[in-house]
Amino acid sequence: MTTLTVIETLRKARQRVENGTHSGVFEAVRSLEGEASGLTRDCVYYALLDTVAAGEAAGSIASLHRTNGAALALLDATIARLTAKLH
Repeated sequence: MTTLTVIETLRKARQRVENGTHSGVFEAVRSLEGEASGLTRDCVYYALLDTVAAGEAAGSIASLHRTNGAALALLDATIARLTAKLH
């Protein structure tokens, strides 16, 4: 079974929040249980919290439960931060 990477999981979760499939970031990540391992999902949660703690997102910890622009901004900032570290 092929599993998603952390960045793939973030991108897929972002799509689900944007489409309104799930009500927030946690729900979107949790819904990927069959595609991303528990360790990968844990790393995603950590990366999101790390982005908030670093002040790199235009949101707060509360944005993890929202489906508005703050949740999408947090996901975008986390994806950008991780992608930048790869290059």
